[in-house]
Amino acid sequence: MFPMKQPLSVDGSLKLLVYIAAILMLLPLPVMQFVGEEGLMAIKSYEMFVRGDWLHPSILGGVWPHSPLWHWPVIVISQVIGWEHVDVAMRLVSVMASWLCALAVGLSARWLFGEKYPHAGWLAALVYLSMGEVSFWYGWLGYVDATFGMFIFAAIAALWRAIADKHIGYFLFSLVLISLAFMTKNITAYALYGMAGLVLIWRLHRWHLLKSPLFLTSGIAALAVPYLWQHWVILSGENTAATTLADAWRNFSGYSFFDYLRHWISYPAIFIFRALPISLFILWLWFRRRHHFVFDKTLTTIACILFVCFLPFWISAGGSPRYLVPLYGLVALLLTGLLLQLSLERLRQGVMLVALLIVLKIPYSLLALPYIKDWRPERDVKQVAREIMQLTKDAPLMTENDVSTGLAIAAYIDVWRQDRPPIRWNNRKVQAYVLAEVKTPGLGRLVKSWRLRGDHVYLYLQHGD
Repeated sequence: MFPMKQPLSVDGSLKLLVYIAAILMLLPLPVMQFVGEEGLMAIKSYEMFVRGDWLHPSILGGVWPHSPLWHWPVIVISQVIGWEHVDVAMRLVSVMASWLCALAVGLSARWLFGEKYPHAGWLAALVYLSMGEVSFWYGWLGYVDATFGMFIFAAIAALWRAIADKHIGYFLFSLVLISLAFMTKNITAYALYGMAGLVLIWRLHRWHLLKSPLFLTSGIAALAVPYLWQHWVILSGENTAATTLADAWRNFSGYSFFDYLRHWISYPAIFIFRALPISLFILWLWFRRRHHFVFDKTLTTIACILFVCFLPFWISAGGSPRYLVPLYGLVALLLTGLLLQLSLERLRQGVMLVALLIVLKIPYSLLALPYIKDWRPERDVKQVAREIMQLTKDAPLMTENDVSTGLAIAAYIDVWRQDRPPIRWNNRKVQAYVLAEVKTPGLGRLVKSWRLRGDHVYLYLQHGD
């Protein structure tokens, strides 16, 4: 398929690097305090467990129309290792999702490239696990993105096989996977899946499958999942689709032309940079060494899928890079296909670059991350949570703080004192201590305040109505 100066020869070192990269993803799990929205995710999981409700996540006592699937393994693992380690449980779910996605990438590469290159699967898995976005951040962070991305990529990969081979079994499997993606986060999973499917049908000339009763009825049945979920599970008055569309609209509204222009320029660069080191290695070979890469039918198809899935987030002004996590499996396949065109010497350079990045993961995880996030006193969320528990003792504690620091404090206190109900949003009716985000003299007497991670945290003693 690709011209090479000599046959690809890979020994056990490639497999060893894959295993090392996978294991090192566990490093940040026990050493980091809650990061960003992790406190929110911990609260949702713990409240689901306390209420015994596995279908309706809640935040500070209020039920939200969010998908629950990601919280199920978090609850199970927390029950095994203890809820005081819920941070580890959440991150472990993300790591396992990254491992599964690497497996799906490897199997896909073996199917696409393996006939000529037997070790393409291992190379693709290594490329995926070494990516900056996966290895250094969202691949282990206790967010839903790694799991959401894994289901979406696996669904698209199975769909590709289904369309190429006209195989109903793979199609049904892909529909199950994309439904699980929806139950993990939201309906954008179907949009990415649908756009990828149209590209695959176009590229593989399989338009007749749209007329196949078996394929058509199966697809319609899968699309009924969000409708059934909305009407049978989501509480009356709530709407998951409306919530997602409102979130999407916020990425377009209220921005100036220069905001759009800045986003249009920076977003592709961020996307490529976060796929380092191989993405930058390929760019270096292309621009500096004038290496000529060939985009055959397979690589062109991958590039087309990436473009149409990337486009909706690109044309907005506020699309977060985290929205692109589901696309990195496809990026890994594309980069693998380009690596396979290199001479053995160049390929070894690329693998050595990956090995260097894997080694850097050790000081990054054990030293750099904790210093940046935790070790400076003004960032120690756990210490503030302990102080609040000492100040409030057995008195009721409520909150009006829903930024990341306030949610992290509430999450720690919840799992540290499991004999008491979880912290709830303040109703201003009872005497209680209240965590506030801003100065609110009307709450009562200010007990203490903290400057924490760039935010202020205030503890008031409220007398109640």
